[in-house]
Amino acid sequence: MEADKLSMLTVLDDHASDSIKVNELTTIGSVWPNAQQLQGDLLKGSATALSIGSSQVKNLVNQGTGTFGDTLLNGSNLLNSETAARINVLSNLLALCGSKAQSNGCNQLLKLTGSDDTLAAMTSIAREPWRNVKDLYRLFVKSYPIDPNTQLRATATKPYLLFEPKSFSLSLRFEGGGALALGKVMIDHKGNAWSGANWMPGSQSGVINSIGGGVTRFGPDGTAISPAITGYNGQGLNGTGWGTGISEKYAWVGTFNNRVGVFSLEDGEALGPATIDEPVGELQGIATARNGDVWIADNTSNHMIHFPDGDYTKGKRLSIPGLKGPFGVAVDDQNRVWVSSSFNNKITVFSAEEPDQTKTAEVYLGTRGIAVDSTGHAWVAQQTNSTKGAPGPGGKIPPGIPANPPQPKTIMQEFTAGAEYYIDNPKLTQTGSLAVISPDIKVVQNNVAEGIAYIPWGVSIDGKDNVWVGNLYGQSLIHICGMKPENCPEGKTTGDVIHNYQSGVIQITTDVVVDDAGNLWSANNWFEGDTVINKTYTGRTSTFPGGQGIVVTYGVAAPVQSPLMGPVRRTD
Repeated sequence: MEADKLSMLTVLDDHASDSIKVNELTTIGSVWPNAQQLQGDLLKGSATALSIGSSQVKNLVNQGTGTFGDTLLNGSNLLNSETAARINVLSNLLALCGSKAQSNGCNQLLKLTGSDDTLAAMTSIAREPWRNVKDLYRLFVKSYPIDPNTQLRATATKPYLLFEPKSFSLSLRFEGGGALALGKVMIDHKGNAWSGANWMPGSQSGVINSIGGGVTRFGPDGTAISPAITGYNGQGLNGTGWGTGISEKYAWVGTFNNRVGVFSLEDGEALGPATIDEPVGELQGIATARNGDVWIADNTSNHMIHFPDGDYTKGKRLSIPGLKGPFGVAVDDQNRVWVSSSFNNKITVFSAEEPDQTKTAEVYLGTRGIAVDSTGHAWVAQQTNSTKGAPGPGGKIPPGIPANPPQPKTIMQEFTAGAEYYIDNPKLTQTGSLAVISPDIKVVQNNVAEGIAYIPWGVSIDGKDNVWVGNLYGQSLIHICGMKPENCPEGKTTGDVIHNYQSGVIQITTDVVVDDAGNLWSANNWFEGDTVINKTYTGRTSTFPGGQGIVVTYGVAAPVQSPLMGPVRRTD
């Protein structure tokens, strides 16, 4: 039998066993984490990218047995996502090119993906898993018909999909290391993912009553490195919001109890808390500039904190005109600091050298994450579609986001208002969008992703200047065409949504970031939104408020160079 179009692969890491299998399943499990590094039958990329990609394969497949990997088989993933069934459909499609009787199906697969062999076909699907989904699923259904005697697709590997998927993306959830209700995610120079935890695992914490968590660290392969339950701490930290940052040597977190925690990137050793010259409030976003300066948003006291050269012993509190609940922070190539505010409709921009000289851009109320692309444009998430509040059902302003919201004294009070808004408006499925601001601080586009965005939160830029958004209540990751339409699919232009990624393992999410291999890491912040306001004991659901673990979605983004210092950096 000829199978000249059949090309398969097993990618190994440095812990490979002596016995290696190469089959359809290992091919899918190897391609997806390495999709952005595959060039034909070669793997090309930075050392960090190759380390990340090769180390993730074992989570999807066991290279020694040619079966599913342990992480995919655990209850957190197998029972909560389509990942296993999608892999089986993909592997069955690949197998069409290994059977003479299925030569027509093989040709269709290659035609749909514009490929010469199955390895190229799978690489194409991994990079753009939303493309031709209907036709690919129909090909599977046609090629593996139901046996009328058993009511099963007898020749297909089980479990398979019973319904057409939205895409063939593959996601896994990783847990442990103190990961509960994670806020902001950051990747360090070795591919480790760091995030501060709102609350402590195993506790009954929510926005009314809480025990704050520590700092979590996952290795490039998704293994939890920080200690279970508490995460890294040692500095008296009591919960982190959206304040996690990475500089050349340190991981930084801003906490709910008015401290800046500092940890060694090498071993997680507690080095802080950082020294600041004036008292500060509760803290949110953190950004590192190209020159190593670290900037932190003092959310409840309306200040910025500056650590020149990333020296955690020399923090300076700065009064910046116009800030009202500063939240997200980004630094551009001109060493200008961009700050979003929770409680006004302004984006504030100032030079690091002259912080008292500010400029502003007027956007919608309730901004969150902000990111600067390589062209100098800033992309900002907005919770509302109004400069005065979020229009609710019947044109009313819904509870939790009044027309002129007063700034609360604590971050948890703000989160309480958000949870009440979510619960009190169960029929509302969309509010918020993104704005694009030019380097000369003018809004050039607004209402980006309106209709899909539902309280968008974290914003990241990938290596092709396309945009990724953690869509909080939408429980999804939105992919948006950026300022370079030539890097977007045909027919898409700046501001268009390319795809909205969802999975059962992606919960109410506050952030999504791109690693050096082109994988997405997203933060599950809340689990069951209606239990987050835990004024009284809620029985069996009392430990359900916090989002569970961190999620990796494989191979769909253009790789970047980590850590993020200034605007996005490509790996090449």
